[in-house]
Amino acid sequence: MISSISQLLNLQGATVKGCSEVEGFICIHLEITASGASCPHCGKYSEELHQDRPVLIRDLPTFGQKVLLKVPRRQFYCHSCQGYFTEQLEFLNPHRHHTKRYEENIYHRICSSTIEQISRDENLSADEIQGIFDYVWSQQQPKNWSEAKRVSIDEIAMHKGHKDFIGVVSDIDARTLLEVVPSNSQEDMTETLSQQPIEVRKQVEEVSVDMWGGYPKVIEEIFPNATIVYDRFHVIKRVNDELNKIRKEEGITDRGSKFILLKNYVDLSDEQEEKLIVILSQSETLAKAYILKEELREIYETLYNVEEGKSEIEKWLDKAQSFYHEATQTIRKHLQGICNYFISRATSGVMEGINNRIQLIKRQAYGFVNFNNFRSRLLACFS
Repeated sequence: MISSISQLLNLQGATVKGCSEVEGFICIHLEITASGASCPHCGKYSEELHQDRPVLIRDLPTFGQKVLLKVPRRQFYCHSCQGYFTEQLEFLNPHRHHTKRYEENIYHRICSSTIEQISRDENLSADEIQGIFDYVWSQQQPKNWSEAKRVSIDEIAMHKGHKDFIGVVSDIDARTLLEVVPSNSQEDMTETLSQQPIEVRKQVEEVSVDMWGGYPKVIEEIFPNATIVYDRFHVIKRVNDELNKIRKEEGITDRGSKFILLKNYVDLSDEQEEKLIVILSQSETLAKAYILKEELREIYETLYNVEEGKSEIEKWLDKAQSFYHEATQTIRKHLQGICNYFISRATSGVMEGINNRIQLIKRQAYGFVNFNNFRSRLLACFS
């Protein structure tokens, strides 16, 4: 029976010698199989035991029961160093009160749950759960940028309703989060991203961004070989915003009219198409503006050449400027970067999906006060 429990526990270098119950936990008493240990300083092997002080260590539950391990913490004398050392165990990090696998389990659960929930499930304080997360996070390797060729930079609010924006950087092709920057300022962006080796930054070929004024300067400095691509979704959003203004100016208040107008025509249901006809029949101006919005979307969907795309967008601008005055001015100002989309059709669509997941993580944690906690949680969830 004891040997079977040892096999189930699968703790390298240890066997089970007995069990007991301690305050609702199954307490498994361990015995270390080796007669001695190697000194961590000089590597010499010693069997001269100085003292043995068992400690209770939390482990993963077994058969639905919470488990404690009673682990011998043996201290040996090293004749080479003429000093004492504590034996290092494969399943336990130094000075920790939980097994490695227990702490890793907590770490991964935090990525999909809340500290408060895990605290209740494990009967540990929230501070202890946070401490486990912080410790395991500190042992992780930095995020690997070596394969990143196309990246996206965007911003999100750390707290809803506030202007405390942070920058987020994603790998478009790997569909993952690469970095979180404490603000969206040019200085913070440059300082944080410049920590990546220049060899890594030189290999980035495209950077997809919105039309915020500071991003191009950051990209030119940090990613010297990258082409700036102004994201198509931000372009379309500016057009949609003006289309909605036209709807309001024309007095179109039909229920659901905003949603139907802004949705791509190809995605409308038969019922929505019928409602669209009714909406557009009420205003010739709105109907023309809607057709122009769909023409711009069609350019994005069908063209694959920069020069051809630029030519078609310039034609569209001439037709649309009387309806979309602000949007057309912005597009003309950033035309080359907008048309760089047609090089490889890189977009921040991946970033939008990542942003949605970030919002979910924020809600699960009931918000974050500390930026470093926020950053580590986000990067852990996307690792």
